[in-house]
Amino acid sequence: MKHYSVMLKEAIDGLDIKEDGIYVDCTLGYGGHSSEILKRLVAGYLYCFDQDEEAIKYSRERLKKIGKRFTIIQSNFVDLKKKLKEQKISKVDGILFDLGLSSPQIDDASRGFSFMQDAPLDMRMDKSNKLDAKKVVNTYSIEELTNIFFLYGEEKMSRMIAKKIVATRREKEINTTKELVKIIESAVGAKYFNKNHPERQIFQAIRIEVNSELTVLNEVLPDAIDLLNKGGRISVITFHSLEDRIVKQIFKKESEIDDLVKGLPEIPEKYLPKLKLINKKPILPSEEEIKENSRSKSAKLRIVERVWCDMANKQIKKQRKFLRLLRGERAIYFTLALILLAIPVCNVYTKAILSESNIALEEKKTEIRKQEDINDSLKMEISELASLDTIQNVATEYGLTYQNENIKVVTND
Repeated sequence: MKHYSVMLKEAIDGLDIKEDGIYVDCTLGYGGHSSEILKRLVAGYLYCFDQDEEAIKYSRERLKKIGKRFTIIQSNFVDLKKKLKEQKISKVDGILFDLGLSSPQIDDASRGFSFMQDAPLDMRMDKSNKLDAKKVVNTYSIEELTNIFFLYGEEKMSRMIAKKIVATRREKEINTTKELVKIIESAVGAKYFNKNHPERQIFQAIRIEVNSELTVLNEVLPDAIDLLNKGGRISVITFHSLEDRIVKQIFKKESEIDDLVKGLPEIPEKYLPKLKLINKKPILPSEEEIKENSRSKSAKLRIVERVWCDMANKQIKKQRKFLRLLRGERAIYFTLALILLAIPVCNVYTKAILSESNIALEEKKTEIRKQEDINDSLKMEISELASLDTIQNVATEYGLTYQNENIKVVTND
């Protein structure tokens, strides 16, 4: 049986295998990576996970030819921690994930993984799984199909394809991979189909849904990190952007100090980073490997190492060095810089105060002017009253009567 292990040397070298270490291959497949790990162990031990009975049967015979220090566990690797605990294992020195399908799985038409061969719709990694591709295609609603095609396949024509699937199955149940491919082509048209090959994305999306691949990956990576001894490593090979994004984000999060405590001189242990990135950018397959195995073209390898306190201590030392600089000579320059930054703020504040003072002064002057006008008016009224009294006296003396500012002669008879 022909099987090609993608980035075999890079992934195994990335684990930095110790001959007496405990290692886990979470994706045994047909034993390519496991064989290389087992060859490097003297007093160490290898645990292998897989769901596929055929792959397990083949790999057991292959590994027996190399050595006896291995155990194969038939289980989804989401149960990694639980199954290792059953083996009395709480810590390991390295874990490998090869998240791609093996060549025999793709080439075996009966498994229904390939859109290039006519076969029953299946796509189950674990044949005991009740959910298969046929059930997804024939029972999911338009909304459910659209969601998985868009989220897991990143296909922009997701809704059109989902509608066509639902319309077709009303007439007749969809049973084979070729039937599904023809439905996809009729939904998007020959031009779009031949240019973009949406069947790749749709088959990927259905496979991910059937096997809960992304959910499982999100759950297992934190467990894998916790299982590592100090200095232990994880190698992960991904084959599409959705997987790689999850791996990248989890590794990045666990390799940095939490923002909540980053500035503290002393960082609590639970906030210290757990990982060191061995490669910040993913390792890609060589041109020679791609020529030899075209299926490796989309592969990306990310490697991390468990560090616990070491990296965090370096970060703390850098922070303390900065604080010492602030307390020393550079504190002078720092203070001057703060003063220079404060001057414009002070100027603005001063101008604002002066402006308010000027407004208040003008208001006060206006009040004074109003008061002066009122005083002048009162003086005039008083003066007029005094004049009227004088006129009245004179008029009375000469027998005149003063009335409404008119003077007329009134006889005393």
